[in-house]
Amino acid sequence: MSGAGADAFGIYVHYPYCAQRCPYCDFNVVQPGPEGRPDDRYRDAVLAELAARAEDYAGRPAAVSLYFGGGTPALWAPRAIGAIIEAVSARLGLTAGAEITVEANPGELDAARMVALRAVGVNRLSLGTQSFDAEVLRRLGRRNTPDDNRRCVDAARAAGFENLSLDLIQAVAGQSVEDALADVAAVLALGPEHVSTYELTIHPQTPFGARAARGEVLTADEDAQVAVYEATRSALRAGGVLPYEISNAARPGREAVHNGLYWRMAEYLALGAGAHGFRRVATGGERWENERHAGRYMEAALAGRPRERFRETLDAETLLEERAMTGLRLDAGLPVDAALEAAYGAAAARLVERGLLTWPEPTRWRLTERGRLLMNQVVAELTA
Repeated sequence: MSGAGADAFGIYVHYPYCAQRCPYCDFNVVQPGPEGRPDDRYRDAVLAELAARAEDYAGRPAAVSLYFGGGTPALWAPRAIGAIIEAVSARLGLTAGAEITVEANPGELDAARMVALRAVGVNRLSLGTQSFDAEVLRRLGRRNTPDDNRRCVDAARAAGFENLSLDLIQAVAGQSVEDALADVAAVLALGPEHVSTYELTIHPQTPFGARAARGEVLTADEDAQVAVYEATRSALRAGGVLPYEISNAARPGREAVHNGLYWRMAEYLALGAGAHGFRRVATGGERWENERHAGRYMEAALAGRPRERFRETLDAETLLEERAMTGLRLDAGLPVDAALEAAYGAAAARLVERGLLTWPEPTRWRLTERGRLLMNQVVAELTA
């Protein structure tokens, strides 16, 4: 995965504002009040936080990725996004051809805004298409339609975007394998460079969580989930979009650089309300989450004192465990060094005997197809 090695570095910017909160969403999302979105103030707060935190990342190589997530950052004024791109480049550096991604929802992103985003340096869009079945979109509480999805991709191509990622949500109650494959076919027909497929997950604090607590069945049963997952991976592979991670597939050379940082335990700077960051320190690592409340976040950042919800220190043992957990998500497998083999080699050998893991070469562990379906169990047994 080009540019996403363990020594690489990236930046995540969280924009919390959305036109609406989807009933399954548990992200840090705010619906703006009557006064609208404070785009300029939020931009200034992110720039102030960047200035305050830049010293912590001094001496790192230039960033290989800059990812605007949310929320719906495509609603943010393109000039604000451009200002942040410029400031990141000036303070920390961006590699030539760095992946600069903005998340967007079809139906909320018009052609003129796409042209403006491309003009300020954004070179990748991650589109929340979620489904091409109007009924599934309705049940998910989405505002976009199948036609919105198609028009959005066409407009993005016309604006000059050559790197598009499309999302699908699967394992919705009642969805058959045939339904899922129809979604995959619709995605492939649009020729995206990257596809992310996620099982619908029910979080207790969401509207879907409340409905599930009342006994409503919102997700497919386990057997159906497995069947949809396996059929989806096969269909994507046949369409030239190759699965390379548990939930992600790409055309060769178009794997997500930014997410690769997470899977390989590389460092990333977090900016914005509720953003998570990670950096290495002498004792191991540090992880933190910014203040989630947008108003309090802006007030603290603009005062030059970014506020955090928590900060934790990770020792070498915890980092090793997390490296195993994230690295095994990749189809290419987990590169095994002396520390991993010493800590988990005996358990890995037992998992190989049970057909859940392969150890085809001395320096790499890979999940088998069966192991991928039982990944949480495999990781738990490996690191016990």
